[in-house]
Amino acid sequence: MIQPQRQPEPGQHRNDSRLPEVKWGPLDVVVGAAVTMLVVISILSFGGVVGTYAGFETSVASPAGYIVGALSAALAILLIRITRSPLWPVVLALAFGVGVVSASYLIATDAGDGIAELVGIPVSIIAVTVMSGSFAVIGLALSAVRYREPLSALGFVKTSGFRPYLFAAGMWLIGLSALIAWVQVVIWLDIDLLLPRDTANDVLDQAGGSIVLTILLVAIAGPVAEEIFFRGFVLTGLLKRFGVGRALLLSSLLFGLFHIDPGAIVPTFALGLALGWVYLKTGSIWPAIFAHALHNTVAVLIAKYGTAA
Repeated sequence: MIQPQRQPEPGQHRNDSRLPEVKWGPLDVVVGAAVTMLVVISILSFGGVVGTYAGFETSVASPAGYIVGALSAALAILLIRITRSPLWPVVLALAFGVGVVSASYLIATDAGDGIAELVGIPVSIIAVTVMSGSFAVIGLALSAVRYREPLSALGFVKTSGFRPYLFAAGMWLIGLSALIAWVQVVIWLDIDLLLPRDTANDVLDQAGGSIVLTILLVAIAGPVAEEIFFRGFVLTGLLKRFGVGRALLLSSLLFGLFHIDPGAIVPTFALGLALGWVYLKTGSIWPAIFAHALHNTVAVLIAKYGTAA
């Protein structure tokens, strides 16, 4: 007998993707985005003040950074408590992030021009890596940990064959085409503010030109953490309430806004659409991580060898 298809409840949408329905929703996504931003601000503030105290150039030179860091951490914990979400992952992310960055500055050596370096790695890169990890920790805390969902709910599902990855590469090319078109329009309009920063080149310079270190941080650590948060946690959490189209748009917009730089918002939004579509159609986070890593790796290689070429 053919069973009638289960209809969505009022206010919900049919899940036409290959992703499972999950217990977390839009409220968890909003809380997760706010808490993640507060944790990042706290790590930057505390670490920056400690770095300045140790005699290095940082983005936070005033002792008032302690107040900003403490308030941000307190607000993050308050949000978690109000929503009755697991507290320990957020406390762990805060303690680990602030501790690692602060300790790195305290025992770092001066690589010249006030740049802090620890065992050959700029502390600024250590800070970015730690902050990227907080995305994954908080996404996991407000989904799999809070609702006791399996990791498969976040997209950690095996794929069969190479077709999902070929599809991911194709979607990346479409996203890359949108990026190139956007840059050409901005150049034609002569609006420098909207030109994307060469982030890969910035990281490469900070890493002393080390291509291996830069790829490890930019093309592996970053994409894994961001895909867990923006696709595994955010996109999946918005599906039931908003449906595929709006969930994809909203998660991609959040992905763009989190990159802060005005010139990066539109290109990152376009990349988010491509990565989100890969996740929706394959049902696995791995092809999306692959496409994201491919994008960042190409950017690093162009930054390293583009001028010479």
